[in-house]
Amino acid sequence: AKGTSGGYQICARQAITEKVAGVIQGFVTAQDQTALTKAGIPVVGVSDDTSPNSFPVSSSFALYVSLGVGLANTGCTRLGIVYLDGSDFLIDYIKRGFESRGGKEVARAPVAANAADLSPAVAKLTGAGATCVAVSLVPSGAAQALTALRQSGRTLTIGGISAIFNEDLLSSLGSLANGLIVVDSQLNTHDTAAGGIGQVQADARAVDSKTKLTEQAVVAWIAARLVGSALRSTSGEVTPVSLTAALNGLRGVDLAGVVPPWISQPLDNPSFRRVFNHYGVNYEISGGKAVRKGDFYDIAPILRTK
Repeated sequence: AKGTSGGYQICARQAITEKVAGVIQGFVTAQDQTALTKAGIPVVGVSDDTSPNSFPVSSSFALYVSLGVGLANTGCTRLGIVYLDGSDFLIDYIKRGFESRGGKEVARAPVAANAADLSPAVAKLTGAGATCVAVSLVPSGAAQALTALRQSGRTLTIGGISAIFNEDLLSSLGSLANGLIVVDSQLNTHDTAAGGIGQVQADARAVDSKTKLTEQAVVAWIAARLVGSALRSTSGEVTPVSLTAALNGLRGVDLAGVVPPWISQPLDNPSFRRVFNHYGVNYEISGGKAVRKGDFYDIAPILRTK
């Protein structure tokens, strides 16, 4: 789809025309799966949180809830948030996760996408007594924020989600990223001590020995395993209807620990109804590598709260 809305819709129409039974969807920047939903074609991977044909492996909105929980799990009780102006709805998810663990949001500081100086935003947070800071900006802005926070002279726990603090950004930050908390909804690709990541790497390289292990590759591997499990429970011709039914019936699918065992059990909050991977996990950056800090935590009770 080349990351464009038009390209995505061309791919969606092609899937409908060719009468495919299902779609494994990767990371795209502009997605409107209405056409696939109307056609009843199940979408596995990066899909929305509400459509009846959606089986999202990772939910960006739920991940913001995990960020709040993850920062609270470090022992912080006073949260500050620096974020892209106009994205308060995402920031409210961070607050919800953090305050569910007994902490308190003390300040939030919106910044423009083209802001050249983030020191006023940082001063607002530190002046309010924040001891940890959630960063929700585009990668370039996140780098600016991290620099300004490190220069504040305060001892702060700083965190963000893996989609923002991706491998390229962490590499460019170098030692500045040490101590940063990165929250994810599946094991990080650096977690090579975990058997599941080794399995992902082995399976990918069995197809292409030059495959680079990325977050996108991990999500695609999970999606493929789910589809494979669903196919084993179907008989006769595989259609969108039969595959959707099989995917909805998945219970306790073993994903080698990359995420906890999968259960396709809808949540009773319409905003997160199709979020089946409702887990977060913390990583701390050390020497450019992500080091896991603790086990997965379940945020389903928070997502159920309307």
